[in-house]
Amino acid sequence: MSQDKFDLEEALKNLNSAPSSQKKAGTVKKKNAVKIEPDYRYEACNESFPCANCGKMINPEGAGTHHRNHCPYCLSSIHVDNEPGDRKSDCKGIMEPISIWVKDKGEWAIVHRCKKCGKLNTNRSAADDNPVLLMSIAVKPLASPPFPLHLLENALDKQK
Repeated sequence: MSQDKFDLEEALKNLNSAPSSQKKAGTVKKKNAVKIEPDYRYEACNESFPCANCGKMINPEGAGTHHRNHCPYCLSSIHVDNEPGDRKSDCKGIMEPISIWVKDKGEWAIVHRCKKCGKLNTNRSAADDNPVLLMSIAVKPLASPPFPLHLLENALDKQK
C-alpha cells in the first residue's frame, strides 16, 4: 500500500493562500468537509453525557446494552430520534418516564412522553436503572386508579 509523502511546502502554500476565515491553528479547513455522524442504530454509543433533566453524568458502562438512551438516575431521556437511532428529531425535548410496559418475555420497557411535543416512545430498561424509581412508576396506576377506590370496594362487597 503506497502512502503519499507529506509536502510541507505545498501545505504552507495552501495555508497562505486560504482566506483568513479558514486559517485556525495552522490548518486549512476544507470548504465542503462532510462530518460523519455515527449511526447509533448499528454502532454503540460510548460517550458520557450529562442528563438534561437531573444533571448527573451518565456513562454507557453498566447499562447492560450498547445503546444507552436514558438516565439511570431519573429515567428521563431526550427526544432525539424519529426512528430508533437515527438522531433526526428536531424537537430535543425532555422525555419523561410515565409508565412501565412489560414485554412478552417479561422484559421491562420504560414509556416516555416528550414534554415539548407529546410524542410517546419506549426504551428498554437498563441493568443500572434506579430500581426504586422503576417500581414507583410501575405501581403508580395502582396508587391512583382511574376510578374512585370506594367503587371497587362496593363491587367487591356485592360479590360476597
